[in-house]
Amino acid sequence: MAEAKTRPELPFDPPSQAWLHATARAVEWFDRQVDRAGRLEPDLHDLAAYYKWPLALCGIGRLAQADEILQIIADDFMDADGDFRTSTEKSRDPLYGLIAESYTNTWPIVAARVLDRPEIAHPALECLRDRRVEETGGFLTGFATQHADRRQDIVTIAGCGNAFLAWDELSEAIGAGECLNRVLAIQEGAGNPFRLYIDGAGMLMTPDEIPERLAFIRLDQPDQAYVYLGMAAVFLARLYAVTGDVKFLAGAEGYFAVNQACGEAVYSGTGCCKTGWAAATLFRLTRRPEYGQSARRAAAELLSCQEQDGSWQVEGGSALLNCDATGELAYHLAQYCTELAAGQGRTS
Repeated sequence: MAEAKTRPELPFDPPSQAWLHATARAVEWFDRQVDRAGRLEPDLHDLAAYYKWPLALCGIGRLAQADEILQIIADDFMDADGDFRTSTEKSRDPLYGLIAESYTNTWPIVAARVLDRPEIAHPALECLRDRRVEETGGFLTGFATQHADRRQDIVTIAGCGNAFLAWDELSEAIGAGECLNRVLAIQEGAGNPFRLYIDGAGMLMTPDEIPERLAFIRLDQPDQAYVYLGMAAVFLARLYAVTGDVKFLAGAEGYFAVNQACGEAVYSGTGCCKTGWAAATLFRLTRRPEYGQSARRAAAELLSCQEQDGSWQVEGGSALLNCDATGELAYHLAQYCTELAAGQGRTS
């Protein structure tokens, strides 16, 4: 008797349907936080709470609402230089100005591409271009005069590269990709600890004034900043998809391998979100089943962490950080569905 063939999973199988339901619940939570004009309540009216939501809303097809929120971001937080900030500070939560001054600009830029809003994206891209470090191809973590060491971290480099890639600005995107590959190479892959920052000359560094867990990753300890590795892998994978240059796919798989070298801890808590995003993106490009399995593990963990009201709460996080996380995880779950479905449908 012939051996029965394993039936392939459908693009939107029962697990992924649950991911879409979780995304919808998160959007319903967001709807309860905004007024009729679409603005968040005063305690949440801050760039940190808004900046991921236009892309999250695009991910579930709420394009009109996404455009409305993007316009609020432009009206209330965009300055004459194309920078997004709450006031003279990036956000009332000081963490954003310390480690994500440039990174927070990247999400609205990508959303502007989806929504065809070049008048918002172009000045914002010029702001990021002013933060590009010619010697490395990377992008400053902060504004030009913020840090004398001209520090760059891998999530900012990846985020900025992703923003330029979204708008077909390949020179800046390729430079960012090459920078990330060098950061990986000089640590010999899964170096322990894996350092997340370089200085203006491209040398590994550890900033003194930020928490240790945000400066490097200890592969043998839990609760590390795995999102940095995931974002680097996602951007490099996307860059490979556009350029066809296999060195970027190798870099994406290299960052993902560092992530996996951290063991089971990468699938614990909300920090697994970009592990799953990277895995889903790599599955689309390679169809390797282990990537699909990794994305499903991350998704299952995110569902287990979702609150009854549809939000996600980060341990010890501010209300701003929790609103940020809810938008981010809603977007990632929608992306898992899209990437895995595309990967299942590939014929080459």
